[in-house]
Amino acid sequence: MYPLYQDMMLTEEQQQIVLDYVQEVDFHIPGTTPQDYAVVPLAKYVGWNFKSEDLEAYAVGLTCTKPGYERYHTFIRMSRGQLLAQAEAPRLPVNEPVLANETLRMQRWRDTPAGPTRTGVDSYLEADGSVPGIDHDLTELEDVLGDIEAFAAAGRTATCEGQFDLAVDFGTLLAGRYPRVKHYQKEGQLKPDQVERLQQFEKRARDMEETLDRLNLPSLKSLETPERRRHPQHN
Repeated sequence: MYPLYQDMMLTEEQQQIVLDYVQEVDFHIPGTTPQDYAVVPLAKYVGWNFKSEDLEAYAVGLTCTKPGYERYHTFIRMSRGQLLAQAEAPRLPVNEPVLANETLRMQRWRDTPAGPTRTGVDSYLEADGSVPGIDHDLTELEDVLGDIEAFAAAGRTATCEGQFDLAVDFGTLLAGRYPRVKHYQKEGQLKPDQVERLQQFEKRARDMEETLDRLNLPSLKSLETPERRRHPQHN
């Protein structure tokens, strides 16, 4: 089985169909009105991406035009038939007008709802001249380990929904941010409080090795065994 459709570029007429629908269903984020939006011309086909999604579903991006809200983005679900102006086109349940960046995995670590206040090369600079980004690295490691603790405490197993997300999150952190922090620890460039946070994280992670193994999640112990399989064998 394959996806039924592809993404589509929306004509001006199709963009107006979207805007009319936005107003009809009173779709807007708090603090704005349905008239405060412009359409992103590329409609993303999502009917194939999620098991619970309708096969006809597209997600149409909306950018806010209200002064002060220009950095806020959302999206609305519409069927292919609606976008093609087909008679009696199916209508999908209207989704909540969630901020688009709230669906991103990194959103929980941003300092404002609309995105980070500092971007680019200045994103993680520290006023005291310490290594940029170390506190952020440690926060991600601590928070995801906390997610795993909560997952296990809820009685969930390796076959439960959410395990894959935890495996991706924690595995990525152990492969990237954790070695980075360990490098700067070895170089003696961490602040005392950062060293303490790192040691506390490592203790928690080692105390949880049995839980991590039971949930089929990566652990500090797994880092001790170099990956020797060819890429297709473990991906």
